[in-house]
Formats: sequence, structure tokens, C-alpha cells
Amino acid sequence: MKRGISLLLGFCLLVSPALYGDEYTGLAAFDAIHYEIILELKETADSLKGKTRILFESREQGPKRLALDFPDLTVDRVGVDGAEAAFDRSEGRVNISLREAYKPGERFWVEVEYQGQPIDGLFIKKNKFGNRTVFADNWPDRARHWFPCIDHPSDKATVEFFVTAPAKYDLVANGALIETTNRPEGAKLTHWRESVPIPTYCMVIGAAEFSIINVGKWNDIQLSYYVYPKDRERALKDFGRALQMLEFYTSLIGPYPYEKLALVQSSTRFGGMENSSSIFFDEQAFNGTGRLEGVVAHEIAHQWFGDSVTESDWHDLWLSEGFASYFENVFFERADGRDRFVAMMLADRDRYLKAYGADPKPIYDPSIKDLFQLLNRNNYEKGGWVLHMLRRVMGDEKFFAGIRDYYRTHRDGNSSTDELRKVMEFHAGRPLDWFFRQWVFEPGYPVYDATWRWDESSRQVTLKIRQRQDRTLFRMPLDVEFDLGKTRRREVVEMKDREQTITLKLEGKPLAVALDPDEWVLKVATVAEEK
Repeated sequence: MKRGISLLLGFCLLVSPALYGDEYTGLAAFDAIHYEIILELKETADSLKGKTRILFESREQGPKRLALDFPDLTVDRVGVDGAEAAFDRSEGRVNISLREAYKPGERFWVEVEYQGQPIDGLFIKKNKFGNRTVFADNWPDRARHWFPCIDHPSDKATVEFFVTAPAKYDLVANGALIETTNRPEGAKLTHWRESVPIPTYCMVIGAAEFSIINVGKWNDIQLSYYVYPKDRERALKDFGRALQMLEFYTSLIGPYPYEKLALVQSSTRFGGMENSSSIFFDEQAFNGTGRLEGVVAHEIAHQWFGDSVTESDWHDLWLSEGFASYFENVFFERADGRDRFVAMMLADRDRYLKAYGADPKPIYDPSIKDLFQLLNRNNYEKGGWVLHMLRRVMGDEKFFAGIRDYYRTHRDGNSSTDELRKVMEFHAGRPLDWFFRQWVFEPGYPVYDATWRWDESSRQVTLKIRQRQDRTLFRMPLDVEFDLGKTRRREVVEMKDREQTITLKLEGKPLAVALDPDEWVLKVATVAEEK
């Protein structure tokens, strides 16, 4: 998702913060394969009636109880393979008694019927024009507030939605549209099916009176806009070059992973939310200026990284947000040129540096328990810079080959920082543990203080570079440029010590000396001539 900073509205906590925990009773023993989510929405009621059917596969022998995340709504009935099942509720879960201890590989259906008014995750309210809408907003683990599930990114599944709602609503969801059927009393059934495994935080519906615009196709993938009719003209400008983005990322990274791509004006607490194949954008962000285009690039990039390749653990969120932040910028590098790209990277750097001064933590920080606190400058801006620096270390050809291989290897599944490292090491042809250790698992950035001295008699320049930061000592290739007036000379210093000195013969005294002139390293640097 795209954080709201100054451009967008941002997010606020509507309920108590989500807490992270690895102890899912059902997670180790059972794998959710497929969800069927059946909902009935009324014209005036803020409550819903629902039935969720989940196909599970046993991972190990037993146990005879399965826990589903589902803390709030009233449960009317639970069934297992069509038979009534006993259940109880504790610690925000529905604990279901199974008839038998399933063997590894055996599959069974669990069915939960429920009703009530969701307190989070699914919002039934009026939009900015006063029209009634229904939108899901699940990140990080708020899907549990409107359908029972294993609400963790490591348990991905396919999903179908069968939603009966007033006929005036257009309904959008993940995947492909299978059916719309008129029902009695002015209702309509809409059936969407996502045939690719996705995390529960991306399983969404949106219901509103939309203008639906089929923008075009790329490789048979339909791009459509779902926007409020009064904002139609603004949206056409604000969604910008979305089709070009779809084309670009497909060509750069690999095949688009889903059946369609819908960009949806919605109620979301974020500036944008990357729901698989149905991206939701804050309804207030549309003004016809095109300012939303960066968010559009960010969320489309998420379809590959975050949605298709999903972090196995919440604390590896940079594999989602750092990737989307960087590839947002890469689109503008290719579309608008290097200058805009560098300006975007430097803006990201400045935001990170400001945040680091207030909270000096590494990217991977398991001490964070409130999942919303993971939406920080480490996982977004610094995560993007980690990829940028890895690109410098590996070179463009090997870096992008590694990214394509990483996507191909982990498509529709999960990954970790260590698994990314292994793929990139293969393409780099050398170990990169030092790189990931210092940039992901240790805090901070290098602070370079360089001085240089010219010796006219020997026609030599002596450059001394020091790392001034207190904590991690960083190892990085550092480009140094000497401005000789009519020409420029480049050298690479493999900076790894607290202090390093190089001496070079030059044609004449430099007019200036620059460290990292192309902005490849996340750093603060000063360069001065010794007097």
C-alpha cells in the first residue's frame, strides 16, 4: 500500500492496533487452499449475513481442532464436510472440533455461517458524494473482522466471492467475473473468482454505483477503472499512464500474475491498497491533476511484489513495500528519464534520514509488535534504496536478471530476505551476505567525510575518506569523480574500513571532487579540499 504522507490522507487506527504473533493453532497443521465467501448485503442495514467455506489440506497427522481468526461477528453454525461441528470461541478465534485426525495431504471443507455488523475490515458507509458503498480494507490482519480465515500472509489461497446486493450496485472483487444474475426484490448476485493463491489481506470486495471504463489490454490482461460517476473525468487524468505501467512491469519483471487489473476509487485508510487484481485508491485523492500517478505505479508494482511474491513474515515487509517503492521510481526512470528518477530517490532518502534520526532501527525489526508500526520509512524508502544499492553492486544486467528469477521462483508463493539473497547471489556469482546484513539487519547508513590534497610537484591527488557514523561500518563500492575542467575522471573505491586513502596521478589539479555523483549509495557525505 501507499502511505499517506502529505499528498494523501494517510491512515488512522479505527480499532485497537493489530498485534503480531506466530502462534497460529491452525497455521502449522493445516493449509487453507480455497475460500468461498458468500455474503448478503442489504440496502439500508449496516450488518451482513455471511457463509464462508474453506477447503483445507492437512500438513501433518492431527490435531483434531482447527482455529480460525474470527473475533467479532455472531457465529450461527459450523460444519465440517457437511456435518455439524462443535466449536468454541477464545482469544479472537473460532476453535472447531474435527471429526477425525486427518492424515498429511487429506483435504476437508469447513463451513461457518455468521451475521452482524463488522467493526473493521469491511466498511458499509456513505462515500464523499453521500452515496452508500461497501469496501473491504484488510491490511494487515483485518480480514478476520468480516470472514473467518487464517489471517497471516504465509497462508495464501484462492478465493471466490458470491455477493448478493441491491441491483444498483456494481461489485468488483479479485480475479475474473464469472456471473451476474438478477434476484428477486431488486437484488443481484455477483460471482468473482481468483484462481491464483493470494494473501487474505488482499481478498476484497467493493460495491458502489460505478462508472466502469475498459481502458485497454496488454497481453490479454484487461485494465479497467471503477470510479464514482462524478469523478470520472478526474480519474481518467489521475490514473495517468496505468496501461503503460502494466506493459512496463510485465516486460521488465515477468508475466502479470492475475486475470485482470481494476483500479478502484474506494474508501480505504491508505492512499492506495494493492489488493490483488483490484487496487483500491482513496476516494479523496482524485482531483484531475495527475498527482495520483506515483501511487498508481507503486500499487501496480505490488501486483508482482507483495501480492504474487508475498513476505512469509510480517517483519520482512520491505520485500513488499521496499520493492513497490523502488519499482515505482524505476518506472519513471524509464518513462521520464534519469533526472526524475534521481530526484525521486533523493526525496525518499531525505524522508528516511529524517525518520532515522527520531528512531534509529534496522529494516528487519522483530521487536515491533504493532503491525501498523511496520509502515515506516525503513520498509518503504530505505527498502527501496537497498534495491538501488544492490543494483549498483551487481550491475544492471545481473540485477534485473536476478529480480526476474526471484519473481519466477517465488511467484504465487512466499519469500524471505534470505531467499532473495540466495537468488541474487546466484546471479551476482559471489556472496552477498555482507550486503544484506548491513543494510537490512543492522541500522543506519554511512556518513562519509572526505578531504583531498593536491601535490603540484608530483601531480598527484590524495583523497582520504572516513566513515563517521557510530554504529555499523558499511562496505560499499563508492564512485569518486575528479572534475578536471575539460574532462572528468572516475575511480571506484571499495570502501569497507573506517578510513581509507587513495593517491592518483592526474593531468592537473581538480576543480572539484565528488563522492557518489550518480547517487547510488544511501549516505550523507561531505568533501573538502585541505588548505
